[in-house]
Amino acid sequence: MANIMITDKCNLKCSYCFANEFVNKTENEISLENFISAMNFITQDKTERMIGLIGGEPTTHSNFAKILKLVIENEDINIATLYTNAIDIKKYANEISHPKYRILVNCNSPDDIGQDNFNKMCESLDELILFRYMRERVTLGINMYKPNFEYKYIIALLKKYGFKRVRTSITVPNTNNNKNIDAHKYFQSIKEYVKQFYFELLESGIVPYYDCNKIPTCLLSENDYNSFEKFISENRSIYANLRHSDISSSIVRCAPVIDILQDLKAVRCFGLSKYTKIDIGLFSGIEELKNYYKNTIDDFAFNTAYSSKCVNCHNRTTEKCMGGCLAFKIHDIINIRDICNRKMLMKGEYI
Repeated sequence: MANIMITDKCNLKCSYCFANEFVNKTENEISLENFISAMNFITQDKTERMIGLIGGEPTTHSNFAKILKLVIENEDINIATLYTNAIDIKKYANEISHPKYRILVNCNSPDDIGQDNFNKMCESLDELILFRYMRERVTLGINMYKPNFEYKYIIALLKKYGFKRVRTSITVPNTNNNKNIDAHKYFQSIKEYVKQFYFELLESGIVPYYDCNKIPTCLLSENDYNSFEKFISENRSIYANLRHSDISSSIVRCAPVIDILQDLKAVRCFGLSKYTKIDIGLFSGIEELKNYYKNTIDDFAFNTAYSSKCVNCHNRTTEKCMGGCLAFKIHDIINIRDICNRKMLMKGEYI
């Protein structure tokens, strides 16, 4: 699925924001004309019929209701996922309750966003889930952004609304100075808290799944994996979902996530935005753009290492593991690509 970034504005200032290059730096928002062009580009090669609406906070767009209606009217789009903090979503409930829409709510703790904003988020969830009967189309998510992160609040929300799954993501350092550090040390620092959180979820009958930045397999011991065994024996259905959600999988990689900006330039993902901007008009469709990023970023990612653990790793050399978020080693990826380009140019070829 490709996403359209409709605004830089946000009504929060999260310290871990993965789009910090853009968010709240300006009040730039997409024009309706460019929004239509972005939708048409995503669907024009007939390989994609889903889009995501992202920001900033999408609900801050001055013409958000019209954007929602444009999606509803577009016959080439089957599903649209709105990524939101849900603080101001109630006013758009009529449009969002359309069957096309799925809602992914980033649930921040009241300590991070203030009790008033947290209460507004809860009121919005009540509206969508309890009064609009959208529970099957709403997903709650949490960004795990520091050791000893707070999570009791989201378990309470998941239980309140009867959710059996939750989207999780480990955020990564989002400043240029923190890129190209040893990613494994970062994941080690947060691993025990992630495990503790997952155990409490599973004990409540809730299965977590990774949306982004899975802990590399080499950092999880046999005991770590075996610790899930009691849940296997107690509830076979939870175990099936556990395997499906890749928590216990050895595969640690990500495909290009295409984010289209307000000026119709694309980035592979926000974590790599500084290095991957390109005009969507250069491509015949979304599949060709994905292949461009695979050839110019992903293929080189498997030939760079985060730490000494990665150098002779079988999973890396067989393209099963990228070792963590590519933002940690984007400088190395670009460097090795440039070296290859120079060598290819000497032979009359280029990438």
